[in-house]
Amino acid sequence: MLRNYQAKIETINTMVEDAAKKVINAHKIALDSFKSKDLEKFAAVRELIKSLDTEARDIDNEIVKTIALFGPEAGELRELIAYIKLTNEIVRIGDYAKTYARNIARHIKNEIEFSQLDQYIIQLHEAAIEAMESAFAMLEAKSIEDAEELYRKTLVEESKTDDIFKLFEKELLANLCKDSEKIVDYLNVLSTCRKIERSADRAVEIAKLLLFAKKGGKLESF
Repeated sequence: MLRNYQAKIETINTMVEDAAKKVINAHKIALDSFKSKDLEKFAAVRELIKSLDTEARDIDNEIVKTIALFGPEAGELRELIAYIKLTNEIVRIGDYAKTYARNIARHIKNEIEFSQLDQYIIQLHEAAIEAMESAFAMLEAKSIEDAEELYRKTLVEESKTDDIFKLFEKELLANLCKDSEKIVDYLNVLSTCRKIERSADRAVEIAKLLLFAKKGGKLESF
């Protein structure tokens, strides 16, 4: 039974890792698309994550079946429950990538001027991707110490996104003062880029879940 249970856990881990890689790749494609202003590339983001909801349900079903079949002990159960919550966060990050890709593509098509805002958007997305990669790397952490280090790195990168977004918002509002006729366009861009900031927030939630799964109990402040 132990061997069968371990095989199930390995299957679930692989499914979660595959979903995680998919959402990170979606964000990387979205970032590259923005850098090149290539409208066709944005469509690849939607294509990549179109089956993400189904994959998340498949993971949840595997977890529920594993719990029902094997009756895992407290530590193992904690990890499986964390994974159920984790799939919700993965889907949300994927949705943010899809929304960002759709809206930014529309902004570019409508010839909204990004020249003064480009670097803020790029830096924001790069920091968010770093946060996601650090959080998801905890899936393969070999020790509690490694997991804690990745957790701290996720917090640092998420903090960067907060700082960059504040600067971006300030610059955008300054542009509005110069050209108030574009207020709707600029506010739409701001709302779109907030999805990236929220992706970093979700990365922190993922890191918390994974650290809880490995350690149990309340999380410490770092």
